[in-house]
Amino acid sequence: MSETMMAQGRAEVDEANRRFMEAFERGDAASVAALYVEDAVALPPDAPMVSGRAMIEDLWRGLMAAGARGINLETLRLAGSGDVLHEVGRATITIQSEGGETNTLTVKYVVVWERDPAGGLALAVDMWNGDSAG
Repeated sequence: MSETMMAQGRAEVDEANRRFMEAFERGDAASVAALYVEDAVALPPDAPMVSGRAMIEDLWRGLMAAGARGINLETLRLAGSGDVLHEVGRATITIQSEGGETNTLTVKYVVVWERDPAGGLALAVDMWNGDSAG
């Protein structure tokens, strides 16, 4: 991939991640799910694989209902070709318990971005897990 194409891909991923974080902060699971291709797959930790945008929306809605209030995404590596990119990153998730206590959870993630028919990048595969406490 040329340097120019990679820079364009990086800008698109950064913009999509910004929209993801803003939608998450608003508690807007539908807008988060809209960043995925229709047949996307999510692989959350210690849970079954979720397929399709509607199920991914349900996944995020459930996490938000369980106290997830905000997320910060940090891209550590981005590579690929013009139509498919893979991103390795770190996310910090803010969680507010029922008792009002706020905690943060740090996870690592791998996502695959695919060019959608409209020409932009969308999430096709999303997998994450937590860092070991020990």
